[in-house]
Amino acid sequence: MTEQVRGSVLVVEDDAELRFILSAQLRAHGFDVLEADDGQAGVDCARETLPDLIIMDLSMPRMDGITAIETLRADGRTAEIPVIILTAKSSSSDVVRGLNAGAQEYLHKPFDVAELTARVRTVHRLAMARRRIDRLNTQLEAQVDQTARRIQCLFEYMRDLNRAKTVESVIDLLDGAARQSTGSTQVAVFLVGSERGQLRCACHRGVDEPTLAALKREAANLVAGHVFREGATLASGAIGSRDSQGDPASGFLTTPLMCMCADDEVEVVGVLQVGDETSGRFSDEDVECLRSIADGAAIALENIRRQMRLEQSVRVLLQTVGHLAEYRDEETTRHLERVAKTANVLALELQQSSPYAAEITSEFVESIALAAPLHDIGKVGIPDDILTKPGKLSDEEYAVMKTHADIGHRVLSRAIDPTRPVPLLQMCVDIAHCHHERYDGTGYPQRLAGEQIPLAARIVALVDAYDAITSKRRYKEPSSHETAVELITADSGKHFDPVIVEGFLRCQDQFDAIRSRYGEVDELVGAGA
Repeated sequence: MTEQVRGSVLVVEDDAELRFILSAQLRAHGFDVLEADDGQAGVDCARETLPDLIIMDLSMPRMDGITAIETLRADGRTAEIPVIILTAKSSSSDVVRGLNAGAQEYLHKPFDVAELTARVRTVHRLAMARRRIDRLNTQLEAQVDQTARRIQCLFEYMRDLNRAKTVESVIDLLDGAARQSTGSTQVAVFLVGSERGQLRCACHRGVDEPTLAALKREAANLVAGHVFREGATLASGAIGSRDSQGDPASGFLTTPLMCMCADDEVEVVGVLQVGDETSGRFSDEDVECLRSIADGAAIALENIRRQMRLEQSVRVLLQTVGHLAEYRDEETTRHLERVAKTANVLALELQQSSPYAAEITSEFVESIALAAPLHDIGKVGIPDDILTKPGKLSDEEYAVMKTHADIGHRVLSRAIDPTRPVPLLQMCVDIAHCHHERYDGTGYPQRLAGEQIPLAARIVALVDAYDAITSKRRYKEPSSHETAVELITADSGKHFDPVIVEGFLRCQDQFDAIRSRYGEVDELVGAGA
């Protein structure tokens, strides 16, 4: 009885009788045998069949064994196939030449059958061991490469999450990282809805419509709902299959978006579902990677939510604080409202067409309307006899009045946490401190010039001046809109930024409309600075 086939051996021997004996012995010991009767035929057969081992005679017609071995070693496909050479006992120099050419072993003619079998088995085992090592090395290199790519992906993902400002940008980063790190083709993200316990689909990529519809319909009841309630990751079978409950998400890995809340309790803010159309299976490394990605997104989403709550609280607080001056200076009764509206109009105009368009984002436009009314908040620190003086201020009184810019800066700066900056608060500080600076550097309190002055403060400087010119004071009557336009135009490049003046001229009609609509009635006004 022959043994199970161990592998393939190519016998290259021009002696037909010897070739037959070799082949018979090898087959008897479980090898699949290929035959060639000269060196060229042996090279051709080796290239075509890629045997596990070659037994090569050195003395053959057409192409001798040495040349055949050298030809095999020069070909990348056959270079690693081990060779045992056959040579006459007296030809020791041929053995050296054959080994130098690349043979692994040799046998003398005539050879002992037991020795032949032993050497073939040994060389074959070594060849197989080398192949296994090569395969393992290839697999290891692939795993190391994959791990390195995942680490790089996670690094870039976490870096970009720290810069994300909106829920939408976090979801986009989450989707991209899940795909890139695992090669997944299907991603769905569910976030907590307006009603606690309900999930809404915030993202779906690569998911067909029937599956998506089922995922949305059953999100709260089956796999996604279970993961959301329990906070545990679930991985199941192939895409398109359904489990015993008929859940369409059975081909997805489903993991919660978990973060730590302010009260040190873990909260699930959503669910990530990832699928792969090719296998529907995920390795342990895939699972851990996706959990890290999901946790990072959850933290970013929670931070954005907290930031939104903080900014909303700041908005409410600013609206409240902004009206403090009304109780000290009747001049501000509708002045603050006009300043807010005209600042918003001018910022929108500059956003649409000006060199500052890139800097003036939608957030900037919204913020300046909230921050502008606090430009004179420092006046709460000015004595009443100066703040409400009916006539023009003396030089000494004016010097005191000018301190309101520094007072406003000090008061508002205390609300800023350096570790958690709020752009809206910083804009309030900039406006309160710098709205009396002049473009030519002759203003107060720091004598800043040009673009040293924050953009929001440059905008409010013009807006505040326009309102002061067109409003009634105890010591003067209001000037017309046309007069205000002439004075502001004349001060372009001196008091005001020329770019902002150009924007004002384009939207001056809106300023006039706001002035007319929100004018004071029976206005009692005090001194201004």
